[in-house]
Amino acid sequence: MLEIILNHKTTTEGIGAIADQVRNPVAMLKVVGRRGANELKSHFRDRNSTPNKLGGRRTNFWRQISDSVNSPVLEGSTRVRISITDPRFVQKVFGGTIKPKNAKALTIPVDPLAYGRTVAVFQQTTGIQLFLLRKTGGGFSNLLAGFPNKSAHFVVYYVLVKEVHQDKDPEALPKEGEFGAALLDEAQQYLDRKVIRGRSGQGST
Repeated sequence: MLEIILNHKTTTEGIGAIADQVRNPVAMLKVVGRRGANELKSHFRDRNSTPNKLGGRRTNFWRQISDSVNSPVLEGSTRVRISITDPRFVQKVFGGTIKPKNAKALTIPVDPLAYGRTVAVFQQTTGIQLFLLRKTGGGFSNLLAGFPNKSAHFVVYYVLVKEVHQDKDPEALPKEGEFGAALLDEAQQYLDRKVIRGRSGQGST
């Protein structure tokens, strides 16, 4: 589970100033928290609409990240926690090196047909049996290939590697300023509604 602390000065100061003007700041934080969760889900769904670079079938990774956004939880009277529970998301935010846990190598798809499929699933669903290509001087390469549709020409579907390093994704999370502006907007709307109700005699801040 990933925890990101929003320290955007304009946002925190603005929401704090609005909280001082309402009688029930906890209720306001609940509304702001829901807006934050919805903003995150919307951002991830927008990411999911981008086509795969490799092409082929979609894994809908970002939709799964969106589905892992939990409802906001109040912590005291000044803090809201929104959890993104999919463990794969941490890799997107911070980057890092990935190594195989239960195998000798990672299988990296290099053909659209292989994208989003393990080797076992690939062979089962396509009927294509994979094999390691031999090197010219003897021994095996790190290329997994197969003959599609009984073709006389093989296609390389995977590359075997001991590890792979991924850079952090600068767009994994919404831009802090834009995300903060959305939260501040929600807080201001909450205050405006209370002021209008107070003036009409239906309630107070």
